[in-house]
Formats: sequence, C-alpha cells, structure tokens
Amino acid sequence: MRLANFFMKNLTIIKHEKTGIVQYSLSDKKNQIKLYSILAAFTLLVFSLGTLIGTTVLDQSSQDEERIQELQALVDAQQQELLDHKNSVQNDIDSMSLQIGKLMAQSTRLNALGNRLTEVANINHDEFKLDEEPGLGGAELELTGEQNTPQSLYASLFSLEDTFTKQQENLAILSQLLNEQTVDQNATPHIFPLKDGWISSYYGKRIDPFTGQQASHPGVDYSGAYKSEIVAAADGVVVWAGKRSSYGNMVEIDHGNGFMTRYAHAEEVKVKLGQKVTAGEPIAIMGKTGRATSEHLHFEILKNGHKVNPLPFVNS
Repeated sequence: MRLANFFMKNLTIIKHEKTGIVQYSLSDKKNQIKLYSILAAFTLLVFSLGTLIGTTVLDQSSQDEERIQELQALVDAQQQELLDHKNSVQNDIDSMSLQIGKLMAQSTRLNALGNRLTEVANINHDEFKLDEEPGLGGAELELTGEQNTPQSLYASLFSLEDTFTKQQENLAILSQLLNEQTVDQNATPHIFPLKDGWISSYYGKRIDPFTGQQASHPGVDYSGAYKSEIVAAADGVVVWAGKRSSYGNMVEIDHGNGFMTRYAHAEEVKVKLGQKVTAGEPIAIMGKTGRATSEHLHFEILKNGHKVNPLPFVNS
C-alpha cells in the first residue's frame, strides 16, 4: 500500500498535445479519479470480453459435443443395421443350405428308386443313366434382362422341392405297381415243374392206359431220369403234402389269385403243410405212387377251382 501511495505521489504522466507538453501528476486527486476510472473501465471491458469469449467457446464446445454425439448415434445405428443385414443374410444362407440339403436327399432317394425301377422293369442301364447329368443346349438364347433375387431363388427352390416330392410319390406308386406285377408274375405258374424231363402225355382227351377207353386227361404228364426233382411252378404256400387217393404222394400249392398247382405220383415229398415255397424250389422226387404205370409226374393247374391246360403257362 505504501509503495502504491509512493508511486501515486511521485509519478507524473507527460502528454504531448498541439498546444505543447501537458503534465499530469498522479498526486492530484482528480487525476487519480480519472486513472482509476480508466482502469476500472478497462478491467470491466477485459472481463466482459473474457466472459463473452468463454461463453462462445463453451457454446461452440457444447454444439460440437452434440454433433459428435449425433454422429456417434448415426454410426451406431448404421453398424446395427449392418449387423441386422448380416444376420438376415446369414439366416437366408442357412435356410437355402437347409433347402438344398433336403433337395439333395430327395434327389438321392429318387435316383435309388429310379435304379430300382430300371431293374424291376428290365430297362437297359446304358439307355437310362440316373447318375449322369442329362444333356442340355440349343441355339443361343435371348436374355430376358430379369435379375435373380433371393425371392426368385427361394421360389425356384420350393418349386423344385414340390416337383421332387410329386415325382417321388409317382415313382413310389409305379414301383409298387411293378412290384405287385412282379409278385403276380412270380405267383403265376410259369416254371417247368420237372428238372431234366419231357412231356409224355398232354392235356385233353386220350386213351386211358388202364382201361383202353377214351378219357379226359386233366393235366400234363412229364417223364425224366430216375429220381428227378419236382420243382414248384410258382411262388406259393403248400396246402397239401402227402398221399391222396389215386394221386399217390402229392403236393398241392396255393399261389393266390385263384391259381393252384398239383404234383402227383411222387416217390418222396420234401415239403410240409403250410410251408412257403418259391418258383423253381424242389418240393418232391418223381415216382410212381398212386394210379401210375411207371415213374412220371402228373402236373395240374387249377384256376378258380377249374382244371386248365398247363402248357400255355409253363411254356411262357
């Protein structure tokens, strides 16, 4: 304080004016009041400018921070949208992969079923190769300009799946029909009933070897080597196995569909009642039991209970 008072009393301000040099002594009260006023005004001005600048800087800083937050929110939203799109694309890929896997499985089943049908229907494998890609081509095509989209690809995949499903159903029905046809064929008499034999008497009218009179012969007689094997003419179930009046030792087989076959005069019966047999399976040994002049096989075919000529069946 003393030092300030000292300067105030001894400090003189010199100012050059047009009229000459003017001296202002700070010891003068008026000059001190003017100086203090100037200093106060200057201090106020500096404070106001500082306040204004500070407020402007703070406002600008606040605006920049808000802008940064907005940009950060926009970036976060875009990242989330990108992540959602990535997940959606991945889900689409997974769904398409699953769909393609199903189609591959159906294609495998169709190929297997097709191979089975070619075997059942006796189709030449060289003419109908399921494991090779079919030929495609033609003249240069005019492009439609349509773009492939996930929606169109999905529609094509689902349409292809429906086509595969329908084809599989149709092939399954066809396979069942062919199998039934095969079963019917196997169950229809078609095998020559005696191994290494020949026909010794035909179906129809003939002279009875015991009476010498005209008689109706309801079957075909087969002769062959000693103890030749008698075989089943078709698949079926044995409904008789043993002696039966003038037939001697006889085997009778029910083939279904109204067909039955009889094998008479056997020396030995090799099957039992109720036994399932397949076409060509040995069922007896040729003999001369019952009403027979010598060793032979008397063979009959019955259709719906009526005896029919065996030759059209065994010769087929």
